[in-house]
Amino acid sequence: MNAMRRLMGLSRGGWSIAVFAVATVITASAVNAAEKLVVGHLGIVADGPYFIAQEKGFFKEEGVEVELKRFNSGTQALAPLATNQLQVVGGGSSTAIFNAFGRNWPVRIAISRTRDLPGFSSDTLIVRNGLKEQVKTVADLKGKKIAVNAPSAVLEYMVAAMLGKHGMTLKDISLVYMPWPNMGPALKTGAIDAGAVVEPFVVLYKQKGIAFPLHRASELLVDPPLEVSFILFNSDWSKANPKAANGFTRAYLRGARVYFDAMKGGSSRAEVVSILTRNTRLKNPAMYDRIQWSYVDPNGIIARKGLQAQLDWYRTQGTLKVKKSLDEMIDESFVKNALQKLGRVDVK
Repeated sequence: MNAMRRLMGLSRGGWSIAVFAVATVITASAVNAAEKLVVGHLGIVADGPYFIAQEKGFFKEEGVEVELKRFNSGTQALAPLATNQLQVVGGGSSTAIFNAFGRNWPVRIAISRTRDLPGFSSDTLIVRNGLKEQVKTVADLKGKKIAVNAPSAVLEYMVAAMLGKHGMTLKDISLVYMPWPNMGPALKTGAIDAGAVVEPFVVLYKQKGIAFPLHRASELLVDPPLEVSFILFNSDWSKANPKAANGFTRAYLRGARVYFDAMKGGSSRAEVVSILTRNTRLKNPAMYDRIQWSYVDPNGIIARKGLQAQLDWYRTQGTLKVKKSLDEMIDESFVKNALQKLGRVDVK
């Protein structure tokens, strides 16, 4: 009230200056306000860079306000991503995602998420312990029953690629579908002979004496390595809000670099394990020293050769209907912008 009285007592020139000052403050506040976006996640270790960026304040420093929204599956998040209810989500490579691009999907692959490299290979073909003396190589699985978690997705491709190294195809085995938690009991009873799983199931089933790892993806899929998942942007949002999209990408890569250091056993490992145990489904800190972490590229570079190999295979299976190229599915502009500002990390 006193401030209002003082304003009312100003001369016309003083009044103009006061109004201008107030308007300037309001405008500055609007300019400095954080850009808001909603990011979908699954509460898994692969989502680590989100949680790191959030807890260490990277999003805020890059001018974005991120709401992390948890989903039970990546598929569940695709519809809200397409309608711009979500702006960002991590997705696993699959024909479902690739085929969506054929329907003028307002989504683009923007950042690499996870792949399998030696020492950092979560995706693994495991075999029930009862076959330990019989199964020494993938070729010994001929005629056996192998489970994967979803049809026409990255782990089915992995199994097919492993079989292909021995001149075999999926027709040489009996393929079934079931969730990873169900594979343990099925392996134990002999209902299935092998399964394509991710960590921590590789370690859990080995510790329980149920199954042993026959091959990790990185042992057989070398050139190209298995590109498992990527970060998807709603393209309507990213085109309309380049500042927010670029700010998110920089913050995400900063989080990915802290993850990368921890993954390699660097000084940030204890801090990152603490962040991951708070935010992911893997709550036992000791497990992080037993599992192989998925490889996260600190530069966010999408391994096109790995994705192209999957696209080519899906086409041979008749499940991929889209005729669009990878160039039409990918938008690398945000990663390029981020790398100009952040520089590149030497990954060797």
